[in-house]
Amino acid sequence: MIATTGSARAYIQRLQATRNPSPHTLAAYTSDLRDYLAFLTRRQDALEDGETILAYVGDMVGRRAAARTIRRRIACLRGFYKDLSREGAIPQSPFLGLEMKLPRAKSLPRGISRRDARLLASSAWAQCRQRDCGDALSLPIAVLVLISTGIRVGELVQLRSDDLHFDNGALRVHGKGQRERLVFLVDKELCRLVARLAKRRAGELLFGHGDQPWSTDWVRRALRRFAKAAGVAHRVTPHMLRHTCATLLLEDGVDLRFLQRLLGHENIATTAIYAHVGDSGLQRALEGAKLLSRLKAAA
Repeated sequence: MIATTGSARAYIQRLQATRNPSPHTLAAYTSDLRDYLAFLTRRQDALEDGETILAYVGDMVGRRAAARTIRRRIACLRGFYKDLSREGAIPQSPFLGLEMKLPRAKSLPRGISRRDARLLASSAWAQCRQRDCGDALSLPIAVLVLISTGIRVGELVQLRSDDLHFDNGALRVHGKGQRERLVFLVDKELCRLVARLAKRRAGELLFGHGDQPWSTDWVRRALRRFAKAAGVAHRVTPHMLRHTCATLLLEDGVDLRFLQRLLGHENIATTAIYAHVGDSGLQRALEGAKLLSRLKAAA
C-alpha cells in the first residue's frame, strides 16, 4: 500500500516546510489522511486508483460526512498523491483524468444583520470613548478591526505592533500560506486607537494580555460575551464578522475584485461564493429597479 502512516506523515512535514499552513489546516489534513488510511484498511487489498477514490467519496457520503468535510478531504488527497508523484513514489496520481461530482455545502456562510453589526460597533465605540488605553480597551478595538477589515481571527492574533503603517492606516496582515496583504483602517478614530495600542505594545503582538498573546479560542469566547452584552441575540463568531464585512461592503457597492484583495482570497470565485449579496441588498436593488413600473410606463 502506497498510502501509509509514514508517507502521510512525510507529506504533512513537506507541506509544513514548503507552504507553512496554519496549525488548524495541518491538524485537519492529518485527520483527513488518517480517515482515508482507515478506509483503505477496511478495503484491504484495494488498488489506489480512481475507483478507490470514488468509493471513498461514496463511503463518506454513507457515513453522512458534511459536504465541506468531503471536499476538504478530497483536496487533501489530491495534494497528497500529487506530492507522491512529484517525489517519484508513484508514476502518476490516481486523480489524473478522474472526473467526480462532489457534494456542495447546502448553506452559505452566515453573517449577522446590518442592525446587529451596528449594535456591536456602537457598543465597541462607546467602550473605546469611555476608557483609557489599557488592556481592557483591546477587545472593543479588535471588534472594530474585525468588522471593518474582515480579517480572520488567526490573522488578528498574529498582528504585531509594527504591522501598522501610521502614515496611511495600512495594516500588514499575515495570511494563509505565508502570504501577506494590506488592509486599511480608513476610519481615522479607529486608526488613532490602533496606533496608541501599537505604541503601548511596541515590539510585541498587537493584541494580548500583558506579554501573553491572545489565542483564537479566547477571542471567540470573548466576542460571544461581548455580543451578548451589546444586545445581539444570536451567537456571534469572528468568522461571521468576516462574512458580514464582505456582505455589507458588497451591498454598499464595493467591487468584488477589491473584496478579493481585502479578504485575501487567491481565487475570485471564492469571494463570489463567500460574499454573496444578502437578501436586504437584493430587495433594495429590486425596489430601485422598479421593473414593473417601468414596463407599465412603456406600455
